[in-house]
Amino acid sequence: MNQKKRGKNASAMKLVGELLALFRTANGYTQRALTDEVCAEYDTIASIEQGRRPLKLDLARQLDQLLGTQGALEVAVNNMPEVDRYPLWAEEFIDREHAAVAISWFENQVIPGLLQTESYARAVFRTKVPPLDADETEVQVAGRLQRQDILQRKVPPSASFVISEAVLMDRLDE
Repeated sequence: MNQKKRGKNASAMKLVGELLALFRTANGYTQRALTDEVCAEYDTIASIEQGRRPLKLDLARQLDQLLGTQGALEVAVNNMPEVDRYPLWAEEFIDREHAAVAISWFENQVIPGLLQTESYARAVFRTKVPPLDADETEVQVAGRLQRQDILQRKVPPSASFVISEAVLMDRLDE
């Protein structure tokens, strides 16, 4: 992903977060009080306001109604640039992984993403802090499984994985 697109996504999320913070404070809410009103997690609201997590459409609608913003947050969410499957910090890694001719991986805590089953990946994403909602978990799982396409290419990369036996014995996906 190029820097220009990465910057646009980050800027748009930051703008929506700043709008939410502006509307929230103008209506006299603290982040904690707002989360109680819309049944959201404190970390979710804080992350949205900091531009680290996208505002979901259903939450935008709730917030618009509560804060009397006449649909401003819904319009902002509907006009966001397409957000990629991967967090900004991982995009360069994914790009390099996709172009790799050889991959070597050592893992002592989790099965590498390129080898994860769908149920294992889902279990990994369910352990995120702050927790992901069900839709975001499914987006992340789909992205994780899509990465495995590089192993099915006509000329796949040479791959070697060293994985701790304890990781292999873990029953995370059950």
